[in-house]
Amino acid sequence: MIHLLLQGGQGNQMFEYATALAIAEEYGHTICVDRSFFDVFGGREWCRPYELDIFRLDSKAQYTHNCQLGVQVLPKLGLWCRQHGMQHLGPCFFELDHMQDIRSYRSVWLYGYFTNVHVFDRHAAAIRQAFTFKTEPNEANAAVLEKMRACNSVAVHIRRGDYLNAVNSGFAQNGVEWYQRAMRTMTEKVDNPHWFFFSDDMAWVKSHFATIENATFVDINHGAESYNDMRLMAACQHQIIANSTFSWWAAWLNDNPEKVVVAPHDYYREPQGNKKKYLDRMIPSNWIVQN
Repeated sequence: MIHLLLQGGQGNQMFEYATALAIAEEYGHTICVDRSFFDVFGGREWCRPYELDIFRLDSKAQYTHNCQLGVQVLPKLGLWCRQHGMQHLGPCFFELDHMQDIRSYRSVWLYGYFTNVHVFDRHAAAIRQAFTFKTEPNEANAAVLEKMRACNSVAVHIRRGDYLNAVNSGFAQNGVEWYQRAMRTMTEKVDNPHWFFFSDDMAWVKSHFATIENATFVDINHGAESYNDMRLMAACQHQIIANSTFSWWAAWLNDNPEKVVVAPHDYYREPQGNKKKYLDRMIPSNWIVQN
């Protein structure tokens, strides 16, 4: 049994589930998703809700809320492991550089963010199936999808919102100049692109990109419906992503074999070690890294 102690926002939860599913597929295990983290910290401003119920996931997966004590203990064990240069403590994994052989374990607890595409890319088909949306798009989203299908659509994701808060000061801010460079790179690869802008700060985006030709500002999904932006971004032919797991997954889920994905070189401000991990672990070989 693979016990997945879930945490983080939608994009992080998807990385965690993808890792668990890949390990389960590799070794013939089943998954038990534990949502205790959201029970314990759900009242905190920084705690995002459980957000994977929008997907079909694995029909054999189980769900529980039985690890509320573990939610408080495992982070301390994970910190101790990192301080002592360890990747895991017994069957509790905190950081994965590769698929680890767990055949000797009857039960494995996964607790971490696991933002490493190389751990699960061998099982891409199963993961894409798991991340199929349960519901059909509503009328407004269906209209945008129809518009996207009629052009060389490029999703441009600009994340500001919580990245402007002091608690997230470690994340890089890729500003107007970076997006202009990324769009020039995309224009070199894609004929007559139509830009579909997505953001958690659309007023800022419109104020800086209002003069762009062939642009659509998608501002129809808010609150609990925000996940639809991932559906729409993934449906575009190409993507310019932010340093955000949300748009990372939109680009990864795009099944266009000729897609062009432009990703930022800087995900974090510091330290350099985290920057290297991002480039090594999160960027597929066919994506373009834009300085």
